[in-house]
Amino acid sequence: MKLLKLLTTFSTDLLQSNTNPAQSSIPPFYSNPMYFHIFLIVLVLLNIVLSQFELTTYNSSYYSRFYNDLYLQFVIAVLFSILGVLNPFLKIPEVLKERIKERHLKLYHLISNNKKMFYYRLLACILVIAYFSYERRLVVPNFDDSNIILQGVDIAILIFVLSTTYHMVTYAKIFLLENTFRLIKTFSILTSSIFILVPLVPLTFFILHILNLDESLISFDPVLFLAFNIIMVYVEYNLNNTKKATVNSEE
Repeated sequence: MKLLKLLTTFSTDLLQSNTNPAQSSIPPFYSNPMYFHIFLIVLVLLNIVLSQFELTTYNSSYYSRFYNDLYLQFVIAVLFSILGVLNPFLKIPEVLKERIKERHLKLYHLISNNKKMFYYRLLACILVIAYFSYERRLVVPNFDDSNIILQGVDIAILIFVLSTTYHMVTYAKIFLLENTFRLIKTFSILTSSIFILVPLVPLTFFILHILNLDESLISFDPVLFLAFNIIMVYVEYNLNNTKKATVNSEE
């Protein structure tokens, strides 16, 4: 638990180390990831409600698609975390350059050549994306034109990817800091939640057994999709509050 507190404190301090007010400000709702996750939560809840009416295009057989979308969200998060470090638009701090100069002079000359380093890192980003695609990690689910809710999920994820890419290119430093904050915060939440979730698994199956319900007929895919996006809403909410505190402290 002490490690989690230290990681949380570190991530907050790291984010607040950014002194550019324009980059520290909270983005508008249309490019704020928090509202993206809220929108996905609303869509999955709407699909669950409509599926209770036994409509052809909104039944429980579509629940497996939410697992595919959840997997895609997770892969995109990991991919952008890697690209954020390799980002060719990210400038290497002078302090770090000086430390490298003291120990590795050849490496210092390499990173000091901004043009050459830009193309090296751009190539690294292309290779990472190619690897994810080749290994079938980055697989976009088939667009379903019969279910408007699944269409909404696909379009929302596409807009999120485009918005995140723009943010990564335009604000490379703050993008890296925000991603570090997200990773540490998400890790701390998942680690803390494991002590609550593990006992709930046998309890859930026990309740299903008592109620004489067949657990094989119950899909947990929407629940996992909901849980992930609720966690991400909380993470983004904390991120927004931290950025707001940073802006207020500078005024």
